[in-house]
Amino acid sequence: MRLVITSQGNRINYSMWNRLSWVPALATAGVLKKVGEKVRTYGGRSRRYPIYELSREDMFHVLRHTYASKQFEAGESIVSVSAWLGHASPQTTLTHYAHFMPGAGRRGHAAMDEWFGQDLQPNVPEKSLGAPQARNMP
Repeated sequence: MRLVITSQGNRINYSMWNRLSWVPALATAGVLKKVGEKVRTYGGRSRRYPIYELSREDMFHVLRHTYASKQFEAGESIVSVSAWLGHASPQTTLTHYAHFMPGAGRRGHAAMDEWFGQDLQPNVPEKSLGAPQARNMP
């Protein structure tokens, strides 16, 4: 079972916290809209529960991704972040978050830009028609 650990060390089920705390907070803030209501009856007593629109990008799990990406942007090690997220191995963390590593892709692009930007002299054999001295002949 996946759990959320509170600052007091208490464990709560993330799904229940998402449903009972996070989603209602997003609705109160105007991020999610209430789209309906369901009624449940227990022992002759009825309770009404709101139904909210589903939006994966607004769910609690996004906070986990935000946390990990910010750690990598700050230069934290893959091993540390993997342990903090509770992944089985750093490989799992790399699979999900490698694109958040500092400079991901930028160093390779910069190297190619530098290579293409060089004023390279053609490598042409001396006796070739394309050689500079061959073109200057009368």
